Formats: sequence, structure tokens, C-alpha cells
Amino acid sequence: MGSSVADGGDQSRLRQLNERAVLASVRAAGELRVAQIVEHSGLGRTAVEEVLASLVTRRWLVEESPAIRGRGRPARSYRFRAEAGYVVGLDIGAFSIRGVLTDLDGRMLADVRRSVTPETPRRKRLATADRVIDDCAGAAGVPVSRVWAIGAGTTGLVDAAGTVVRANAIPDWAGTDLAGHFQAQLVLVDNDSQLAALAELRRGGADHASDMVFLHAGRRTGLALVLDGQLRRGAYGAAADMSALRGVAWEAALEHLHAVVPEEIPAVDKAERAFAAARDGNSAARAAVRKYARATAVAAATAIAIVDPRLLVLGGAFSQAADVLMEPLTAELERICPRVPELHASSLGALCVALGAASLAQDAIDERLLAPSRGPLPRLSARSL
Repeated sequence: MGSSVADGGDQSRLRQLNERAVLASVRAAGELRVAQIVEHSGLGRTAVEEVLASLVTRRWLVEESPAIRGRGRPARSYRFRAEAGYVVGLDIGAFSIRGVLTDLDGRMLADVRRSVTPETPRRKRLATADRVIDDCAGAAGVPVSRVWAIGAGTTGLVDAAGTVVRANAIPDWAGTDLAGHFQAQLVLVDNDSQLAALAELRRGGADHASDMVFLHAGRRTGLALVLDGQLRRGAYGAAADMSALRGVAWEAALEHLHAVVPEEIPAVDKAERAFAAARDGNSAARAAVRKYARATAVAAATAIAIVDPRLLVLGGAFSQAADVLMEPLTAELERICPRVPELHASSLGALCVALGAASLAQDAIDERLLAPSRGPLPRLSARSL
């Protein structure tokens, strides 16, 4: 009797492992034929056929209609149902809240931004974040109930439970329980610069870099580290956080850009106008950009001296001004660094934090989908997780 129960448990475990192996193979490739699934998963064809039939019945996979070419039975192919659920990534900052909605394969289907101010009360900021989620779902034409997970990046220090521990840029933000506020089945929260670096690893040009310093440049400045190909948060989530170091002086650096723009220009647009003036050859604006680059280079050089990375990435909203910012930044780094790493400007721009937050949420979903310890896969529905 005991042996029979054990054998049954072993068979159940084996089926779960086979399911995850097939599902992982199809997800990684996008679409595969049966013979390719056999090759990728390392399973026998009979086992693969049984798993495919089960995963199609439970709606994890879809059998695609094969193109008929010549004689013989056309090869069957399968794809993961990435449209079964969705992820929202939020960038909750002092001046704006941005959200992106992606499917389960990470394809971005909506991008929404709402303005706030540093003085916006906590309750209103959270309500605005809720509206951004609704707006993202509406723009993508999907019900909010099919948002499986929410990732949130925010300025400040965030603990492992998803609570903001410190936030210099927003007066009443410290103590905010972001993980507890949102009602999705999965909520993941982290510092905005950390998530911007994660987005660069997953979607930018830094996927080949084992060691990277990420300079998050915008209305707020931050740093993040990638070591051995992995984002490093540190013991308390504060790795590379220099916001409290007065000697760095990168917060004041923004004033150099603002000072060369007319006072009547809204503060949210001043840096962009300064970069545009520098681009047009304005000598005062070009000098202001050099001063800004000098201040940010000091912070970046501190991290470079410790980590000795192969790559420094200029990311965030100001990466869109790389054509005027990268040259003085490089010159300053060459002046103060014994060895300057390869410099790269991110292509993700102001979307980097929201995309990184979506990647964080996607990782949590993948862990639930693909970890055998989670048990057998259920029939896929809007609330499978």
C-alpha cells in the first residue's frame, strides 16, 4: 500500500516537472513545433504529446493553425497564451505617476502618465496611482480583473515588505505601505533606480554586461549596481544610494540647468529646455550642462571606483539628451577616474522605471508558473494566480 502511494506521488511530481519543462520551452521561444519542444525540453515525444494535450485543455498553450506546404501532415506548433493575463508597472515619483501595461510575454500595450507634485497628499497620490492602473487597462482594452500582478517603483528607500522607509523628495511618503495598498494578487515594490537598472538588463542594451553602474538621471538622480549579471539591492535595499551624502551634491546640480531657462517656464520643462538650448549652441546652456555633468560624474565615479564595472549606463529621462550630455560626462569621468568604463545611453528614456517594475512583477509570475514546488498547474483563468 505504502509503495503504491509513493509511486503515485512520484508520478504526480514527474508530471509537474514535465509540465514546467514544456511550458518554459514554449514561453522562451514564443512558438515551437512538437519536434522542437522535444529537443528543447529533453523529454520523449510521447511525454511531450501528453503534456501538450493537457496544457491546451487547461488553456496554458494554444495550438496554432499550421501552414499547409506540400504533401504530408503539416507540423503542429504551440504558443503560450500571453494574452491570458497582464502586468502593470508603476513609476511613482514626486512629479508624476507613470504606468505601463504588458502581457505575460512582456509586450507593452499601454503607457499612461498623470502629473502630481511633491506636495500631493499621500492619499491623493495613491488614488492617482489607482487611476493610472485603470487608465492602462482601458487603453489596452482589457478588464482590470485580468491584471495578475503590479510592480511599483518609487523614489526613496523601500524595505523587503514593500513599505517606503525613507523618501527625501516627497514630504509624507515615508511609511507608505505600497504592497498593502494595491489589491492585485501579486504586488512587488522596489526603489525606482533599482528598477530602472533592471529594465536596462531586460530590455535595453546592457543585457551583455556582467558588471554595470546605472546612472538614473532625471528630475531626481540615482544610482544602481549590476554585479555578475544580477541587480544588487544590498542588505537593506540601499546599494549605491548616495542621496544622503552632501559631498556628492547632485540634487543641487539640477539648478545649473534651471538657471539658464526663463523663470516663466514650468519647472517640469526647464531641464529639457536647457538641453535644447545647449543643442542649439547656446553658450550659457552648454556651460550649465557641463556643470551638471561634473556633479553627476562625482557620484558615478564613486561607484565606478568601488565596482570597476565594464559599463556605465546613462538612463532615465535625461538619457534622451545624451547627444549633449554624454560628451561632458565622459570628459569629467576621464578627469577623475583612473579607468573609465564603456559608456552607453539607454534607449528606454522616461519609461525605464515603469518597465523595470513590470519586469519585477513578471518575474514573480514566472516563479509561480514555472516552480515545480507550486504544485500542478490549474486551468488558466483571469485569476489563476
